[in-house]
Amino acid sequence: MRLRDAGYVLVIAEKPRAADKIAMALNLSGKRVVNGVRVWEGFFEGRKFLVAPAVGHLFSLDTEEKGFPVFTYKWVPRWLVERKSRYARKYFEVLKSLARGASEYVNACDYDIEGSVIGYLIIKHFGDLSRSRRAKFSSLTKEELVSAFRNLQPLDLRMVEAGLCRHEVDWIWGINVSRALMSFYKKVFGDFKILSAGRVQTPTLIEVFRRHVERECFVPEIKFNISLKLRVGSEELSIRSNFGKDLTEEEANRLKIAIERVGKARVVDVKSRTEVLRPPPPFNLPDLQYEAYRVAKISPALTLSIAESLYLDQLISYPRTNSQKLPKTLNHRTILRSLSNLEDYEEYVSELLKKPSLAPVEGSKEDPAHPAIHPTGYLPRKPLKERERVVYDLIVRRYLASLSDEALLRISTYVLRVLDLELAITSRELLRSGWLRIYDYEEVGALKKFSLRLGEEVSILDVGVVKTFSKPSDAYTKSSLLKWMERSGIGTEATRAEIIETLFKRGYLKQTTSGIDLTELGSVISTISTNLFSELSSVQLTREVEERLDKIITGELSKDEVVREVTSVLKPRLISIKKLLDSDESVKELRRLAGLDSGDASCVICQRLAEFSYEGLRLCRFHGIAYERLRESYETWSKKTKISFIEFLNKVLSLKSSGKYVREVAELLISRRK
Repeated sequence: MRLRDAGYVLVIAEKPRAADKIAMALNLSGKRVVNGVRVWEGFFEGRKFLVAPAVGHLFSLDTEEKGFPVFTYKWVPRWLVERKSRYARKYFEVLKSLARGASEYVNACDYDIEGSVIGYLIIKHFGDLSRSRRAKFSSLTKEELVSAFRNLQPLDLRMVEAGLCRHEVDWIWGINVSRALMSFYKKVFGDFKILSAGRVQTPTLIEVFRRHVERECFVPEIKFNISLKLRVGSEELSIRSNFGKDLTEEEANRLKIAIERVGKARVVDVKSRTEVLRPPPPFNLPDLQYEAYRVAKISPALTLSIAESLYLDQLISYPRTNSQKLPKTLNHRTILRSLSNLEDYEEYVSELLKKPSLAPVEGSKEDPAHPAIHPTGYLPRKPLKERERVVYDLIVRRYLASLSDEALLRISTYVLRVLDLELAITSRELLRSGWLRIYDYEEVGALKKFSLRLGEEVSILDVGVVKTFSKPSDAYTKSSLLKWMERSGIGTEATRAEIIETLFKRGYLKQTTSGIDLTELGSVISTISTNLFSELSSVQLTREVEERLDKIITGELSKDEVVREVTSVLKPRLISIKKLLDSDESVKELRRLAGLDSGDASCVICQRLAEFSYEGLRLCRFHGIAYERLRESYETWSKKTKISFIEFLNKVLSLKSSGKYVREVAELLISRRK
């Protein structure tokens, strides 16, 4: 789309480093510093261009109203709302000044919802939306940027409207629920504390709370099994039998003696198959975050930060994408030839370039704005830092793997019979490494090759009775919590990691050796949110809002419709909460909603509100659940092994997998029986 001839074109970049890359791609050599901000100017295809950066959002929503509920707000300069954003003021003033003399405006911020909103608000407040265009690009390479500026698009107003709606809905939800939460806290604890809630943040916190209760109320189950050590050729293999029913300890011991008497197992069935392992698709952001954590324990937030830095250095395409597909127009041979200059990839690239055609494997996920993350072919101009190197290596190897051949695995399963029991052992042999050779971060399981014939007898060298105890669900890590958010359909690929970090900054979550857990404050806030804002904190409500935002982009809904809908859900609940908080008689009820002692009865273990009574013991919700699970589990244990209740309690206390609340109840019950 051609620009008008008069005046200059003001190009708004999202960040200073992006502005530098855009200016260099357009051959704008005039560099000057205005009020501490680097600005570029020059001519591109006969028109004068000025490129100036923002630093992310320069505007935030705010209100002059106190208390809650509040539904009036306006956009104001960001530093007036957030003290930490004072650095943004000089960029604000420079763009405001430059916009006065511009005849045309180009939003060249990142091509996503946030980038669209950043540029739109700057042009709306300082320029003229009717004389504005959008630059669409997925990498900061010279070729793509030049193409984007030769083919400027109209402003992406539907994406802008969806972005504005997200900001407004999140602000309405966050400001009202946060203020209600702080009022609640002050009335119950007599102390003012800065607290926050969020449309996505609060359901995520409640999920960690749910997993916390599940783990800390966990009682291990006992199981008895038979282990066999077999002689297979020159190999010794250890396996465990898999029975259709649970064995008691007595049954397992009788079976052990019977198998020892037989001493051999016979091969009664042989099945072999070749398994094809397809190459993985190139990364989208969630997959990259998951792999970086799995491989190098790099947090999702840090992975995104590193990927954005690699993007700004022109090394990779835009990272905030959900796509697992690459465009048909991408010139893979050009990228590969460039990557062949890096020693780590030279050998793999050489093999790939011999292929008559290059067609990357695709995943099912798409993103209308950007392709999957891939290397651009531009090479690092300076040595990468260790974590940068890991993330870049993951992206390059995953891209190369997607262009590579399938791997082949031969799996042979042998069914052995001893007495009337059948058990299976498996031989796994890698026939062709294919893409696994390139993407060596992938694990295909233990490879053990051996061969048996139908009817062959195998010597049993040793038989043992194995006693095992079940384990609780793993504590969430930042990576697995992000995966839960993705599966639940809450948040976006660009915001999920930041939301998890916010929960840590607020003091709601803490890092332990086993993973993420709640702080005491996080437990209180989760309990209040569950009891007071249950309908406002549900995953379902949050997911529905995300779906409505998508419908704004497709034109099925408008921003105002969605904002009105969310307001209609929030308003009545907020009014009822305010009435409760304003009541002179409400403290007792508020303490109950917070799970605290309300003066009637408290838990004998932790002084929380007592909700259960067993054996004359007053127990809170958590210790009550733990007591019930101890009683239920003892019934199962006593059927499998001869054990008294006290012996059972002492054994549970000795197991690391027993939950905290379970151990505390066990200690109490033991002390009462002495």
